Amino acid sequence: MPRSPRGGLARILARLLGRGERRPARRSTSGPRPARTTPPRGHRTSPQSATLAGRSEQSGRRDDAGASTAPTVTGSVRELLTPLRRTAPTHEGAHGAQASGLTSPLTLERIEAMLTGPMGYAVERRQEEGHLFLVGNWDDFPFVIEEPEEHEGWLLVSGDATQPLPLGEREEIGASVNDWNRDKFFPTVAVVDTPMGPLVRTTYLVDLTDGVSDAQLRLHLETALSACTQALSQVGPLLPEL
Repeated sequence: MPRSPRGGLARILARLLGRGERRPARRSTSGPRPARTTPPRGHRTSPQSATLAGRSEQSGRRDDAGASTAPTVTGSVRELLTPLRRTAPTHEGAHGAQASGLTSPLTLERIEAMLTGPMGYAVERRQEEGHLFLVGNWDDFPFVIEEPEEHEGWLLVSGDATQPLPLGEREEIGASVNDWNRDKFFPTVAVVDTPMGPLVRTTYLVDLTDGVSDAQLRLHLETALSACTQALSQVGPLLPEL
């Protein structure tokens, strides 16, 4: 019987929530930083990503009673999450195909080319037990960008806080994390257990198995990096220090 393409998602989620042994080993604060001549905040200057970050906050709002319906996504986000229809190539050739927004399968090579080419970032390719992934730093936060194992066509962007949580703050930070997840459509934030101690982790996971155009891929990456760095910067103790 063919394996369901979603059959191993439980393993992915277990890794993201700190129950796998591999994820913490991938983190390195010495990884490459975005290749910018200005401070590493370039991904926040994109009008598209800034707009989407705002919409992610608005679309995830729920009333105080806790609505059971899913948040409504409108505008560019809906277009982003719905791959464009594939059409047959025309006599215009490759340039015409690119201009029309044809979708192609997601690969790590495409992700790397987009990050290091049009987006102008520096990332490093690494391999662990035969699995290839990309690492880089955004606003000094270490990130991993990859196609999850056994799930070709899925895009996974995850970033960690730079320091483990102070002793005694896990419960309070956990409440702040819950507030974020309740109010925002993406990314997902969690407190995970690592060999260094409890750590705040953000994740952006999307199914692109139907294919993705270059424009959609760039928008996903901009949105993921911008939203994840925003979450890592904002999630913190709910009460001010005395």
